[in-house]
Amino acid sequence: MGSRATQNGMLSSNYKIFEMNQSVKNLENAHQAFRVGRLSDAEEICREILGNDEQCAGAWHLMGKMAALQSDLEAAGEFSSAACDLDPQNAEFTRDFSEVFLRKKELEPAEQHARRALELLPESPEGLVLLARILAEKEEKSAALEAFQEAVRIRKDYAEGFSYYALALQKFGRGKDAISQIRKACALEPDSVEYQTNLAILLEQNARYMDSLAAYGKAARMNPNVGFVWFRQGKLLNGLKRYAESIPALEKAISLPGELGDYHYEYGLALHMTKRFQEALANYEKALSMGYNSAALQCNRGVIYKDLRRGGDSIMAFHTAVTMEPTNVSYLNNLGAAALEIGLNSEALECFEQAVEKNPKMPTAHNNIGNLLKDRARGMDALPHYLKSMELNPDDRDSPSNYLLCHMYIPDMDPKLVFEEHKKWGRSTTKKFPPAFKFKSREDGSKIRLGFLSADLCHHPVAHFIEPIFREYDRERFEIVAYGDQRKSDDFSARFATQVDLWRETSSYDDRALAKLIHEDRVDILFELAGHTAYNRLGVFALKPAPVQVSYLGYPGTTGLPAIDFRITDAFADPQGTTEHLHTEKLIRVPECAWCFQPGDSTPEVEPLPALKNGYVTFGCFNNMAKLNPALFEVWAEILIRVPGSHLRLKARTLTDEGVRKELMAYFTERGIEENRLEFFGHTKKTTDHLSHYHSVDIALDSFPYHGTTTTCEAMWMGCPVVTRAGKVHVSRVGVSLLNAVGIQEFIAETREDYIQKAVDLAGDLNKLSALRSTLRETMKSSVLMNESVFVRGFEAALMEALPKLRG
Repeated sequence: MGSRATQNGMLSSNYKIFEMNQSVKNLENAHQAFRVGRLSDAEEICREILGNDEQCAGAWHLMGKMAALQSDLEAAGEFSSAACDLDPQNAEFTRDFSEVFLRKKELEPAEQHARRALELLPESPEGLVLLARILAEKEEKSAALEAFQEAVRIRKDYAEGFSYYALALQKFGRGKDAISQIRKACALEPDSVEYQTNLAILLEQNARYMDSLAAYGKAARMNPNVGFVWFRQGKLLNGLKRYAESIPALEKAISLPGELGDYHYEYGLALHMTKRFQEALANYEKALSMGYNSAALQCNRGVIYKDLRRGGDSIMAFHTAVTMEPTNVSYLNNLGAAALEIGLNSEALECFEQAVEKNPKMPTAHNNIGNLLKDRARGMDALPHYLKSMELNPDDRDSPSNYLLCHMYIPDMDPKLVFEEHKKWGRSTTKKFPPAFKFKSREDGSKIRLGFLSADLCHHPVAHFIEPIFREYDRERFEIVAYGDQRKSDDFSARFATQVDLWRETSSYDDRALAKLIHEDRVDILFELAGHTAYNRLGVFALKPAPVQVSYLGYPGTTGLPAIDFRITDAFADPQGTTEHLHTEKLIRVPECAWCFQPGDSTPEVEPLPALKNGYVTFGCFNNMAKLNPALFEVWAEILIRVPGSHLRLKARTLTDEGVRKELMAYFTERGIEENRLEFFGHTKKTTDHLSHYHSVDIALDSFPYHGTTTTCEAMWMGCPVVTRAGKVHVSRVGVSLLNAVGIQEFIAETREDYIQKAVDLAGDLNKLSALRSTLRETMKSSVLMNESVFVRGFEAALMEALPKLRG
């Protein structure tokens, strides 16, 4: 029995040895699977080992490493703790447990375990580097760098040590030394994509952008299947504003496994900046769906929604950006712009004022406040904000033009002062954008190439007046290149593209690139159609890409730019010898009228005089509120007082805002006008709905000093005679030209009192009003104002008379 017992004991001991050997072998298999990336196989083996032997520290350790690799730091900590409990003398286990604490930002236990690992295995380079990393996180600069130096001294071929050392040096502001150390890592392991990428990142962080791009390129060639490398390269290109170049890199990044939300954000940004708005928006949404969010992303979404006229979505996105970064006043500024876009004028003003309160030196907020005040008929209050914006940002392009335009709206401005302000701007702009091109002689007999550059070649008032030229120009003598600079093309743009010889979409070009394109197109005469209004391209014209440059349509005065040679007008808007001294351009006077109006394809029919049904006369003005002012309100209030029971109907985008309506209502009621006589309406999306408001207007009142153009034509088209007041300069003489063209010059007043009296007299003659109502549209149709062929032949003749050197 005893012998048998002893034999059984020996068998049991041998079995444990076998069991241990099998565990060791299985653990080796698990490590092998781990090294080749078969994590699920490695985990299965480890769990099998632990099922048989819970005391296998190596299995717990490997489970911890795999959990850490998959960023499950809680599980990694539990497994690593078990391994260290079972084998507390193992330096590697202790070191890896320290690594888990470091990744969890629990720096005290991380340092404690790192130092314990070094006690177990003194002068371990891996241990020293780990401790150095922890000390660097704790901002213990000297101790951290000393530990790194010791590690790479002990092991001079320790590439990973040099890499971590480089990152720490960069953290502590020693960029040049960081690059030197990472290059050592790359030299030791020249096939390492990781070290090559770290080199690229460090070069980027030290503003060596071209070297960084080259390093990213090398890393991508070493292994083209690492998405992070392509992402970093694309992100850097975005940072350099080389958006078109970043797109291929970012497309590659998102096509590879492991894509992250920020990859889609950067791709969306590149698409956004290259005007591919819908694709950009889709990628911003994809980034959000993948858990990536930032105030910048929300801001960019807001910008696209704003451009797509999705005002509610735009406001929500900007509001989110403001919530995420309440100290970033640019987001608050954008929120105000979005509110303004949908007519929330008062809310927008509040946002801009908050932005200025938080940052008084924010130029865009001052510019926006100026725009808002101008659009509330408070031009004089707007000027100081434009000046402040210009002072804070001398290189801004918008504020100076807004400042000059605002002068046009303000009554009693000295024309010479306005001219001097424009000339001052012109001199400054010419210094920044001096003429940059030379021109070849034209071939005798060749067609004269006309170029038209505008952001308004779409559904915009300019369309009503430019289309006759596009339709009727002499194709034997001229050819036309249209540079459509609009932010969003529409059916008008598509129609214009079929009417001209060459159509180019140019909104993505900067000024110099666009000027180069125009010069390469060999344009002979280049027309600008915006002046100092929104989205102008006067910077292009300053560069002088065409030998002859002409201002037309969009602006009621000089541009002030020496590079623009001529301005087209007529003898009514600029009588001979009266305004030449107020222009840097020479004036070309078109016969009879400088405008040719074409209404939309589908406009409402004229309805009977509303006064006959209402029992009172309704005056109306549908000009934008920037053209209105307190002095004009005084005049209108006097008209309403002199015509008892009469109503005033105003319609403008700014009047969508309740606060503006209340402010304006108070102005009139304080002067004795009852609220029920005042009718205020905001923006309507459809042109037919807008024009239908004239069904309720008997007499249109023109604004002063800035006359209406499209609005005057539309009023007459809808059967409403327009009372206008003639001024001394173009801005207040457009109505003179239009009414003369139609043959109703009897409604042109010369003085304030004359304007009031003409409106009062006309209101007292319902028979005359009714007759005008029924005939005015036909009168317009037969007038020079709507005779396309006569207008265009006169336009061409005046152009050639002023430009003899370009005659074919």
